Amino acid sequence: MRKFFKRFVSLFLVPFTRWYLRKERKFAYDGITIHVFPGVFHPGFFHSTKFILSYLKVQPLAGKSFLELGCGSGLISITAAKAGANVTASDLSLRALENTKYNANLNQLFIKIVYSDLFDNIDKIPFDWIVINPPYYARKPESEQDLAWYCGENFEYFRKLFVSLRVHMHLETQVVMVLTKGADVSAIEKIVKENGFELELLKENPVFFDEKDFLFRIRPFTSPQPSVTSPRPSP
Repeated sequence: MRKFFKRFVSLFLVPFTRWYLRKERKFAYDGITIHVFPGVFHPGFFHSTKFILSYLKVQPLAGKSFLELGCGSGLISITAAKAGANVTASDLSLRALENTKYNANLNQLFIKIVYSDLFDNIDKIPFDWIVINPPYYARKPESEQDLAWYCGENFEYFRKLFVSLRVHMHLETQVVMVLTKGADVSAIEKIVKENGFELELLKENPVFFDEKDFLFRIRPFTSPQPSVTSPRPSP
């Protein structure tokens, strides 16, 4: 079933989504209306964005510094700004940044928008909140549209993410990331651990069949971890 689902996503779901998004679409969620530009990930098409939003809705965001990595159409950033957070929204897709700016203006909210490959162009300061809805699937992106789906054949997105994450955290930073069961969660978790972090499961959300979305908090190891290259002590 797992192999079938991944093949279904690759062969049918991704192409169908691109076909559907060939035109600008309007979407409303919890009192916020946005437009989704052609080629930009649609937050209503899958459950991951709404899953994150359901968690953020009950969090105290007012006055907090908030970074969204990979903002897409901007719905998460707009929701955080509406709740009173000081929001920075970043993306590697210029089309997505244009879309986020449009939707922020549409909802009369200010959001700092940054063109950045993960943290490359983000100020080296800690944030109170960092929210990540990443590309899940291990395949090389061939176009700007692919950036929302594919994290590289060797999970390059996640390797780069966790190398730079610590610089942007303080002791109370909340880093939240959503993953789906259809992704290779074990491979991603291995990268997380190699970089001195751990995943804490906050919530899980059944989607269909045996598929689920998982919402994780990312945090540094709570205790020292042995190096994988450390020699064993002599008997």
